[in-house]
Amino acid sequence: MDSSTEVLVKDGWIKWDKKFQTGYKRIDDQHKELVNIINDLYNVGIVNDLSNEEVKVNFHSIIKRTIDYATYHFSYEEKIMGAVDYSLAKDHIAKHRSFSLKIVDDVSRYENGDDLAIEDFLDFLKNWLLHHIIVEDKKFISELKSTLQKMYEDELN
Repeated sequence: MDSSTEVLVKDGWIKWDKKFQTGYKRIDDQHKELVNIINDLYNVGIVNDLSNEEVKVNFHSIIKRTIDYATYHFSYEEKIMGAVDYSLAKDHIAKHRSFSLKIVDDVSRYENGDDLAIEDFLDFLKNWLLHHIIVEDKKFISELKSTLQKMYEDELN
């Protein structure tokens, strides 16, 4: 995603709020896109009838988009963590992996015919993402900014 592109959060289930901003534009834009994708899942999975074959196909497509974009986003954050030797990287990355494994497991069971409690699945996505942004990503970005500031000051000396 081009960092100069303004990402707008569409109207939906999750309303973007300034409290979700980390202060790092590219990561904030990625978070907004994740919110958009979860809102799309909500609009298809809750608002529409999942017994309809066309709706099922659309829902499956959005689930794939969710996994693909989360993978991209986590990779982006983790590259930055490595570059600045983030002190809590191991724990943060473990949370990314745990989230990914749960989502892949839920989706795999769904694709194999098990009922997916859509509302529970969407609640998990929403709650995990917003908590992760507010707690984990804000800690990460705070340390990132501090590290970059220190590197800048060291360069001046």
